[in-house]
Amino acid sequence: MKRALLLLAACGGSSSPAMPDAAPDSSAGSGERTLDNCATSIDPSVPAPYATLFRCVTMTATATDLVITTRGLPPHRSYYYGASSPNYEAWDARGGAYHANPNTLSEHDATFTIPLAPTSRNLTITSALVDGVVNTSGSEYRGGPVGVALDSTLLFDALAAPGDDIAQEQYTFDEWNAHPAPSGEYHYHENSPGPLAVLARAGTTGVEAYGLMCDGTFVLGCTELDGSAPDQSNLDAQNGHTGTVGPLTARYHVHLCPSWTAHPRPYTPEIQAYSTCNVR
Repeated sequence: MKRALLLLAACGGSSSPAMPDAAPDSSAGSGERTLDNCATSIDPSVPAPYATLFRCVTMTATATDLVITTRGLPPHRSYYYGASSPNYEAWDARGGAYHANPNTLSEHDATFTIPLAPTSRNLTITSALVDGVVNTSGSEYRGGPVGVALDSTLLFDALAAPGDDIAQEQYTFDEWNAHPAPSGEYHYHENSPGPLAVLARAGTTGVEAYGLMCDGTFVLGCTELDGSAPDQSNLDAQNGHTGTVGPLTARYHVHLCPSWTAHPRPYTPEIQAYSTCNVR
């Protein structure tokens, strides 16, 4: 399924940082939504490493699938909440380089049914596939929500709207490296301090992890899940490789690490490595 143009326009467009119209805030009653008060429900059926990584989600498991439901509301402040929300903060232009898009975030429930043992598509993910241009390959993730971050925020892939460039679109990101679609889905395209705050709250140090894509691909940072340094010599064109992720062996995962000299990539994956992506 190719991405819908309406959702892709999510990331397109720009404006001066005029205050967006306020959206209803159903995040945490009348108070600010945070990692400390957001509802988190992890069923005992959920195996490692998933059970200890996420907050602000509902998570269950069957014999074959992991099921994650999120409200899509970030547990941190953002300009994109709108001025009437307790989670609102003023726009920071960061020296004048950044400008808000005209959208306001709103609640968007999403349920991801992710195979616990995903089936590889046996792709060789080359730079010809990872070209940064939408609709050039049937192997791309579809448009819209295609993953969930550790803090329950939605993940989109690394592609901008047709004719746009994600490297330019990033100047509409707030201080958490996120922005909302026209229909309100607030989302990350790249590394963010939001998921890292979840790890810090859990007392996990020396590890960078960001989330899970709908097909079972893990999104990590500059480390492996055990804190070790990745072997950069075998990374593919979207900084992915197959290896150990916690107790999982032979699991494809990508690394978002803009500080690497040889592989400085901050973006979520563009190409879907596993066969099933079930989001509703």
